[in-house]
Amino acid sequence: MEVYSINKMRDTLSVFPLAILLHDNSTNSYYANKSAQKLFHIDEEKLCNRAQVNITFMSPQSKKRFSIDALFDRYINPHTDNHIILNIKKDKLRLNAKLANLSNTLSLITFEHIHTHIDEQNHFDNIISKISTELIDIQNDNINDQIDYALKAIGNVCHADRSYLFKFSNDRKSMSNTHEWVNEGVTPFIDRLQNVPDSELPYFFDVMNVTHIFKASDTSELPQQAKAEKDEFELQKIKSVLCIGLRYDKEIVGFIGCDCVKKQRDWSDVDLIRLKLVGEMIANAFKNINYKEELEQTQRQLINANQKLNELANTDGLTNIANRRRFDETLKNEIKRCARYKQSICLIICDIDFFKLYNDNYGHQRGDETLKRVASSLHNLCKRQGDLAARYGGEEFAIILPATNSTNCKVFTALIQKEIAMLAINHNYSNVAKHVTLSIGFYTLIPDKTTTPESIIHNADKALYIAKETGRNKVSEFVISNQNKNS
Repeated sequence: MEVYSINKMRDTLSVFPLAILLHDNSTNSYYANKSAQKLFHIDEEKLCNRAQVNITFMSPQSKKRFSIDALFDRYINPHTDNHIILNIKKDKLRLNAKLANLSNTLSLITFEHIHTHIDEQNHFDNIISKISTELIDIQNDNINDQIDYALKAIGNVCHADRSYLFKFSNDRKSMSNTHEWVNEGVTPFIDRLQNVPDSELPYFFDVMNVTHIFKASDTSELPQQAKAEKDEFELQKIKSVLCIGLRYDKEIVGFIGCDCVKKQRDWSDVDLIRLKLVGEMIANAFKNINYKEELEQTQRQLINANQKLNELANTDGLTNIANRRRFDETLKNEIKRCARYKQSICLIICDIDFFKLYNDNYGHQRGDETLKRVASSLHNLCKRQGDLAARYGGEEFAIILPATNSTNCKVFTALIQKEIAMLAINHNYSNVAKHVTLSIGFYTLIPDKTTTPESIIHNADKALYIAKETGRNKVSEFVISNQNKNS
């Protein structure tokens, strides 16, 4: 297209209210209509060459700066809306730019103001950044404060008088106002809006469940089927309302909303996007909290399950005291600990006297009950941390007493005999008493790094053998001199 043709087009473009830049690629020159000249503060004289066009633009997302050449050549796509920031002196204006290619060499861009000053947008960006940061790792104990902050922020930037959060019941048949922010001088309604059934606001529920958006710039213009909603809005003096559904696991669980009571507001797409953005952040915060709670609950269940499994693995199924597995582990650990602190350790092994005769004559069920009662008595005597009573096998029991010398162990075995006698379990087939008795052997030493569990068990078992061989219902101690003491 020739310059003459461009000049002819100038007359047409000059009457347009939109700011228009015309670019001739063959001469790398520009023409600005009057609106563009005013917007970009450029000379009104003829065509501008590249050196005369000192205009800088910036991407709202990346903040990257670029020249007018880049704007025409590669930044924006033809026939689509493209948001850019114009840097003019100290001002930063947000514009919507549209590119149209008129010929191989001639193209134009129209510019429209986005009616939000860039400082306001930056303010909102900062608010969104803060809300996002606070809601990412939110905990149950501060979510209410963060939601209140988010509602206040979105209420202010959307020029609303109220902003709020509602949750639907599980069956979505009712809703409750959980959080509300109100502007100064505006009446709150959170206390009144609890457990509101869908039958009271059927049109609102239907629209929200289907579209997830309820938008009314003038509530008086709602359709006839929204009579209940219009009555409610009139009661609350709501002139304009905008609500966006909150979704969780692909289901709507509530909504975030704004309304105006002082004057009507023609809700813009920017208002909708902002409200939706804050709503999604809040919904994600709830998701994170639910996820954390579910994770913590799962962890607690796993811990409890592991504890139960550990108890089962270390507990005798009949008597409910420690089993042989736990006994072996505890003895090994206590030997190491006592060796480290140079403390004595005592091992007691005891056996129910003539238990086979008891089982044969009273039956195995009575025999099991006797094992349980004896085990319980031995367990109750182990009061210190580290003391352990275990079923060693059959009718044999073992007791580990850390930090216990020979004298104290003798006192402990006397208590055992006393407790068993107090049970007064009849045993008419015993050769030593008319009630159940125990033969007891014990061994005490200060262990060192060469001491093994097997050696201690062996010596305590020898003492038990002596107690049984010398008449039963006795206590025998194994001593290093191999001279055993009986009582």
